[in-house]
Amino acid sequence: MQMDKKIDEKTIARLAKVRCWLLDMDGTVSLEDDALPGAAEFFSAIAGSQFIFLTNNSSRHADYYVARMKRLGFDVDRSRMLTSTDALILYLRNIGMQRLYAVGTPDFERALLEAGFDLIRKREEQTDMVVIGFDTTLTYEKVDIACDLIRSGTPWAGANPDYVCPLVGGKVLPDCGSIMAMIRACTDTEPQIVIGKPETAMVDMVIADRGYTREELAMVGDRLYTDLELAKRADILGIAVLTGETDMEEIAHSETKPDLILDDIGQLAKLIDDLK
Repeated sequence: MQMDKKIDEKTIARLAKVRCWLLDMDGTVSLEDDALPGAAEFFSAIAGSQFIFLTNNSSRHADYYVARMKRLGFDVDRSRMLTSTDALILYLRNIGMQRLYAVGTPDFERALLEAGFDLIRKREEQTDMVVIGFDTTLTYEKVDIACDLIRSGTPWAGANPDYVCPLVGGKVLPDCGSIMAMIRACTDTEPQIVIGKPETAMVDMVIADRGYTREELAMVGDRLYTDLELAKRADILGIAVLTGETDMEEIAHSETKPDLILDDIGQLAKLIDDLK
């Protein structure tokens, strides 16, 4: 168990200051429709503190994740859910984009439409930007039109960099990063931005909208190149759990080092209880 190793006083002091827990979902708190070990204990331990889910999964609308967490028995509303699509929408608004060609699921398109964007359906129409999500409804035609627009000079952006989405039993699905890799290979161009974790946009939104300082935030997740790299870039406490993609061998060879490494989120619950 990773928690058996001595935790330095600096990390303990930082843990004691946390007022809002930023949580990954898949591989950290849940896997598909099952809660992971220790999740219930964690939410009991942080009762009275705030938490916000930060998910890179752009295939579903935020309402879906709220409903899923409620089915698992966790008290979650829309204010506790921040998706990479939310961050992408804020970015698109800030740079003045309006007419979009979206490679994404119906839920991804729904979020963009609800935010007031126009979605382009034909390659001949004027397009401000091509936006790529985790598209479980991907077709050859979508990729073909996206690549055609990009080769013609239309800028493009990705909702999240994840190459795979973890499933029960160690299986994975190709995620947004894999779709973007195909588009890069076809167009020989790079996206203008990939907005999800490890980009700091979601943390910046939490700080701006909810008034927390960086020392009052902690990121808990299972992926080094998204969750823990986000913590590093945002200068907040980074806690890795080994219930998802990352293992100790990967951590040993990575330049991204978590502040704390635990077997599961239940061990974090024990630490929090010990600080009370």
